[in-house]
Parts: sequence; structure tokens; C-alpha cells
Amino acid sequence: MHSLLGSINQNLEALAKQLYDYWFVQFDFPDEQGKPYKSSGGAMVWNDLLKREIPRDWGVVPLSEYLETYVEKVSPKNVNQNDKYAPIEVIPRRKMSFCECAPIENAISGLCRFQRKQILLSNRRVYFHKVCISAFSGITRDTVIVLNPTSKHLLGYAYQLINDDLFIEYATRHSYGSEQPVLSWESAKSYKVLKPLNGLDEKYSKYTESVIETVLRNEMEIDALTKQRDEILPLLMNGQVSLNSDLSYSVYIIYGLRLSVFMKESIITAVITAMQRDLDCRQMARLKAVLIKELQDVEVSECKGIEQQRKDGNNDLLDAFISAKKIEGCSDKTLSYYRRTIERFLLVVNVAVCHVTTSDIRQYLSQYQEKNYSSKVTIDNMRRIFSSFFAWLEDEDYIAKSPVRRIHKVKTDSLVKEVLTDEQLEQLRDNCTNRRDLAIIDILASTGIRVGELVKLNRGDIDFHERQCIVFGKGNKERMVYFNARTKLHLQQYLAERIDDDPALFVSLSSPHKRLSIGGVETCIRKMGKRLDIPKVHPHKFRRTLATMAIDKGMPIEQVQRLLGHVRIDTTLHYAIVNQNNVKMAHKKYLG
Repeated sequence: MHSLLGSINQNLEALAKQLYDYWFVQFDFPDEQGKPYKSSGGAMVWNDLLKREIPRDWGVVPLSEYLETYVEKVSPKNVNQNDKYAPIEVIPRRKMSFCECAPIENAISGLCRFQRKQILLSNRRVYFHKVCISAFSGITRDTVIVLNPTSKHLLGYAYQLINDDLFIEYATRHSYGSEQPVLSWESAKSYKVLKPLNGLDEKYSKYTESVIETVLRNEMEIDALTKQRDEILPLLMNGQVSLNSDLSYSVYIIYGLRLSVFMKESIITAVITAMQRDLDCRQMARLKAVLIKELQDVEVSECKGIEQQRKDGNNDLLDAFISAKKIEGCSDKTLSYYRRTIERFLLVVNVAVCHVTTSDIRQYLSQYQEKNYSSKVTIDNMRRIFSSFFAWLEDEDYIAKSPVRRIHKVKTDSLVKEVLTDEQLEQLRDNCTNRRDLAIIDILASTGIRVGELVKLNRGDIDFHERQCIVFGKGNKERMVYFNARTKLHLQQYLAERIDDDPALFVSLSSPHKRLSIGGVETCIRKMGKRLDIPKVHPHKFRRTLATMAIDKGMPIEQVQRLLGHVRIDTTLHYAIVNQNNVKMAHKKYLG
């Protein structure tokens, strides 16, 4: 139910934003004949203040025409334990409202009150995109600017004015301070905004009034349901309380009535979302009004087998996504990783894909990291997979907007990864028990190829005269790599003793001498490292070692990039580690 409410709110917010964009960005508001203004040839004039064209006879006014500050200071001694505390940290990014609160005991100093349906705006540069309409009354910090619309009939329009990218850019330019730049209201209120003709700002606010009320009500409902769940569920699970049949029936009826209402709203939102590209704003508003009226006396309930239908629907969309990625050239290994990651997520959230919210994904990633002790790199990889999946759903018109947009890249730790020393490489060579393993060590060390590229090599790919071979890298990209004289000698000795006719360059030692797999090479290398007590020996370490050695000896980074087969030079820089001994010598030479 939490997910359903969150999905409804997300769709309603998108609808209000789209209407704003139609009317005040694209200027396709309905004219006197009900036609879209600009598309129907409405007159436009250049405005020097805004540096763009606007409809003729429209005005430009400061932001203070629509918004004014509200200041009610609070002493920490007057804070009540029942007060809700909402500092800047819990205010959401690009979301109309919220219901999260921080512990009231954390409210220390610099406090002020805010009331329901006031606008909260962060004054810190790093949080300028944090702006919302409060669903409740509470206390916040002075890092939040509390605002009232100059008229209660202008709330919707005023909110969208400062929830716009243009305002965020303005706020960034006019913030001051070196450590934590802030924006004062004195600077913000001078921001120039459109003053529409014929009360279009009030008309927009009137259209979105019901949207705002529904979003605020849903947020408070989410808060209430969360508290009920947190209080009752532990008691039910440990047997401290139980439900008698009468109470269970009452709860079922109440739950059923609520679910019916939520499902109606979900149906209306789904229809509006599906039709938004085919109807203009006026037709959309009319369609919504008709749906609300016609469904008013209708009881809605879930069909039997709805859960199985949901799973089947999710699986069908996942199959379509994987097929699309396969056509784009993703490898079977990548596709398998994508499928496992998304299937695991959908199994846990247990909702239809179109109802997945940003909160669902954040909560899943957080719980997954906590449960599995996963690294930040793993969590960011999962975030990227979800982003790719939901962006594809958005592009294919299955959903209105990807819920991953608001989830930013996970900042990963920058660790210096070890490379193999010359001594360790010689130890590995000296301890090889057969010519095949020696040839594998040499070709990995001299070419820097990936283990997946190594196992695909055939005997015919090797040009011993030029000491080179062609490999097929990620995305089936072909490139030339080169090996040294020692590798040539050991490869020839290994191939000379082969008695099989398999075309593969490296095969198993025992009959029937089949092509080595990636796992086979990794196991072989790992065992060698363990015997010699060399930590973390794996095929990829040879690749990093080659890149570091090449940079260390002065090879231009562009040539190293070509050698390793990287599309972006940033990837090459992750592999290349500057030798610390050289840094020490350079310090002595230049800084002495």
C-alpha cells in the first residue's frame, strides 16, 4: 500500500509538472478558442530580462510578487516532544511533499516553525533542488527558507516557479560564502518570473489544487500506515497480541475500503498517464473529471490471481528489456547479471513495475548493502542496472518517468590496487609445473589481455613472425595486441608438445583436451599464487601490472588505452598506477 500511494503521488506530481511545462515553458496554454497558444500561431515577443521569447502582453515581475517569507523563531526550550522536526536533511529532492522526520531531540538551535501547505526551500547551494510543500506543521532549521504564496490561490504556480531548473541556476549564481555557500531571501526575491495574462497563474493553481491536496493527504497516510506497521507487526510476530475474528473482519473491511479508494486513484492515474501524449491540457483535465465522476459509486477490488498476473507482467517486461540489450550487443554474461539483479529486486518489492517508486529502490539498495555487506561499487553497479531498466521502460512508454532519476551515483572509495612486482612475476614463471601454465603467465603479462579474450584465442590467431595476435574484446571489438620474444618461445614450445587437434590456443591438460574456460584459468592462476604465498593473484592483476609498467616507462596514455582496448581514457587511468618509488625519486630530484 505504501508503494501504491507513492506511485500515485509520483504520477500526480508528474502531471502537475507537465501541465506547467505546457503552459509556461512551451506556452501552449489554451487560448480564447481553446487551442494551444504558441502551436496555433500566438504572437511571441522577445524579453530582454528573461533573454527569451514570451507571449505578447505577458509581464515579468520579481519572485516577491508571488512569494513572501514566513518567520516564526522557536527557542529549544519551547520545543514540545510532540512536535515534528524536519531539518534540511529529510526534505526530499524534487518531490512535492514528504512525511519523514528526524528525532526531536536533535533540534538544538537556530529553529523556526512552519505550517501545513507552506513552501520549504533550502538555502544551501548543495541542496537548492530541495523544495517542497509541507504536508504537516512542524519545526525546521534556519537553513530552510519558509515561504507563503502572496495569495492562497497561487500556491501551485508559486511552487513550480522555484522548483524549476532556471531558479536553481539563478540561486547557484547568487549564493555567497566559501565553505557552504548560502542563498538569502533578499537575493532570491529579485529573481524574475513570468506574470501571465488573464489570471492564467490562478487558473493553473486551481487545476493543481486537488493534486496538491491529494499528495499531502497521501503523505500523511503513508506516515500513519508506517507507524501502525512498526507498532503492530513486532507484537503480532512475537505473539504478544492477536486478532479475534470480529476485529479481523473489521480490519479487513476497513482495509478493503481503503484499498478500493487507492485502486480507483491508481486506475485514474494510469489512464491519465497513458493518454497524456494524445490529449491537450484541457482535454486531460476533462478526462480526469469524467473518470472521477463515473468511478465515484463503483466498488473496485483485486481480481483473483492478480499477484500471478503482476509477476507475469513483470517477467514479460524484463524479457523484453533483456532482448533489447541483447540486440544492442551486450554479452551473455552481462545479460545474465542484469536479469539476476532485476529479478531479485522485483521479488523483494513485490509490486508491478509501473508502481515501483524511488523510495522502494533506495530502501532495497540500503537493505541489500546492510544484509550482504556489499561494497559501494556493487551497490552503484546495481543502481546503474536499475537506471538502465527503468530508463528503457520510460523510453518505451511503459512508465511516465524513471524512479531512478533521483538516485545519484554512489561515491566509491578510491583505493590503490596492488600490481605484481618483477620478482613476483619471475616466481610465478619459475614455479609453473607445465609449459601451458608458463605460456599463459607470459601472454597475460606481455599483452595485458582480459581473461575472456585469452580463452577465445585460437592457434590461427597467433602471428609468430610479427609477435602479435588479434583478440575480440568487450562488445565484439577487434584489436591487435603484441607479445615479447620470451612469450613467443614458450608458446611455440607449448604448441609443439600438443597432441590434440583442438583449434583453441589453450586447452585442458587431461583428455579430451577441451578449450579452457574463464573459471579454469582463474583457478589455475589462483592456485599458483597460493603455493607461492603471493596475495590476490588473478588474471586481471596482470592487466593492471602491464598498464602501470607502460605508464611508468613513459608510454603515452593514448597508446596504453589502445593497447588495453578501452573506449574511454578515464578507464585506462583507473588501471595505471604511478610507481611510488618513482614519486619518491622525483620528490628528491625536484624538491630535494
